[in-house]
Amino acid sequence: GLKGRVVLVTGAGNGIGRAHALAFAREGAYVVVNDLGGARDGVGANAGPAQSVVEEIVALGGQAVANTDSVTDADGAERMVAAALDRWGRLDIVVNNAGILRDRSFLKLTEPEWDLVVAVHLKGAYHVCKAAIPALARQGGSIINTTSVSGLLGNFGQSNYAAAKAGLYGLTRVLALELKK
Repeated sequence: GLKGRVVLVTGAGNGIGRAHALAFAREGAYVVVNDLGGARDGVGANAGPAQSVVEEIVALGGQAVANTDSVTDADGAERMVAAALDRWGRLDIVVNNAGILRDRSFLKLTEPEWDLVVAVHLKGAYHVCKAAIPALARQGGSIINTTSVSGLLGNFGQSNYAAAKAGLYGLTRVLALELKK
């Protein structure tokens, strides 16, 4: 079981991330609920989504703490990990799920739209893994990266998202080899 295990879920304020956070909590894990609280296109910030999921977990009898840092910020990733260590003294599982969409066909896609999607999905996972691996290594742990069929097969209007998700797949394979011990 997951009783007493500590999980950091990024992008946990809505959608798949919220479902991950609640599922882990139902299994007895303590959860750092990270969500910047921006819109699906990455605009804005709002503490509400993360706090709302924390309240749902507490209502289920679980333990959780909210974090609203952006995965695109290395210091923010360090604060996410610190939230787990400060509250529960350990980190066992990381779920890199934070993501945004800026769908547009390639010829109309702007460089800022490319950069932001890659920054959230791929560089965000880099920042969170870099911050979390020392804590995970203390007792062993798991990293779960959310990728997409778009990254493996492609999807019209999602060159930025597909490239980021394919990169995340590659990162996952390399981390599996390098962190096997």
